[in-house]
Amino acid sequence: MIQYNENELDKELLNSDSNRKIIDKPGDSSWGQLIIPGKGENSSKTKKGMKLLIMASYRTGLLLLKTLVEFEKLYPDRLNIVGLITDDPLSPDAKISLKRRIWRFFDDKEKLDIEDAIIETALSNGIPCYTGAVKTNYGHSLIKKWNPDAIEVFVFGQIIDSPFISLPVYGIYNYHPADLLHHHGAGPRPYQDLIERNASTSRFTIHQLSLELDAGHVLGQSPDINVRYKNGELPNELLIIEDKMIVPMDFMSILLTKQLILNKENEIKGKIESFDFASHFTDDQKEELLEPIVSLENSKETPQLSSYALSLLNNLW
Repeated sequence: MIQYNENELDKELLNSDSNRKIIDKPGDSSWGQLIIPGKGENSSKTKKGMKLLIMASYRTGLLLLKTLVEFEKLYPDRLNIVGLITDDPLSPDAKISLKRRIWRFFDDKEKLDIEDAIIETALSNGIPCYTGAVKTNYGHSLIKKWNPDAIEVFVFGQIIDSPFISLPVYGIYNYHPADLLHHHGAGPRPYQDLIERNASTSRFTIHQLSLELDAGHVLGQSPDINVRYKNGELPNELLIIEDKMIVPMDFMSILLTKQLILNKENEIKGKIESFDFASHFTDDQKEELLEPIVSLENSKETPQLSSYALSLLNNLW
């Protein structure tokens, strides 16, 4: 039986570019790595504009990263993704609550493929990656070095502490696929909450990140999202619910990031307190979100940017 671990991941990463630098267990972190892109990767990166740190993992975190990488490619003088901090599901020492979170539905080979995909996406676009502990001297020094203006978080397995929360001038924001405004679905199992409440709809939430899990001030939410089949039944499979719940995420991330950039350009410092995401969705988008779930099977593929998100990106300014 093949054992999939960080050594296998390193081989894949270095096979793509042998000039990449991998530092094991950097500083006082007891797990993970700092991975530096090769010198030739994304030579067109301008390092101008708002400095954004992404803390994300898993296939849905990969969609967030892909969306914002595309944003930077289109507007390289307005957005600069300075780093990615991601989960290390292959390390037995990583304290990321694997058994409680969505990772529990994936075997080690699938975890390897997901981690490789998100790190490869970052590195090939000139973005350094860190997979170690954040509540450490090293984690705190790294964020000071990257010095982001803002941080966006989605599916991240560690508790984020005060040095991360207080540093970015324009705030730190968490994406959560549940209706937090009405106190539903907080914690690592938001889709289980839907099943237990026998809910018909929910909303995707973006909120300010706080020390208490999923308790930060809510900026705004998506329109209602139908989470049932055409026959009215609620899926028992959480990954099917997930596929529907994340549909508006890429569109919302573009809206949030644009507003953060505008705030920096206009020197409006501080966190965003409120954003009416739902008002930016067209009637067609709202109707799509309210359509019943079609697929009866789990999908473990990485979601792709929606046509709505791509259209928005190409018509931002």
